Amino acid sequence: MEIHNLRPAAGRNERALFDVQIGPHLRLFSLVLKEGPDGRLRTFAPKAFGKHAASFHPELAQQITDAAVAVMEGKAANDHHNR
Repeated sequence: MEIHNLRPAAGRNERALFDVQIGPHLRLFSLVLKEGPDGRLRTFAPKAFGKHAASFHPELAQQITDAAVAVMEGKAANDHHNR
């Protein structure tokens, strides 16, 4: 799993926008990393026509979030998430 094009977000509770490469055949664009009321970060797919364009199993969503946070902190995203 690779995080690409990580950039600051401007929306309320939004911390970053980014793209993610999951394996050699899937790349998702413009995901948003949001902070919830409890302070936890969570990844969301972009919206199309007012609805999220994709959804993620909680385990995958956490892996994507962890990888994005690692890049935000200046670390490399751990490749062991790509199984």
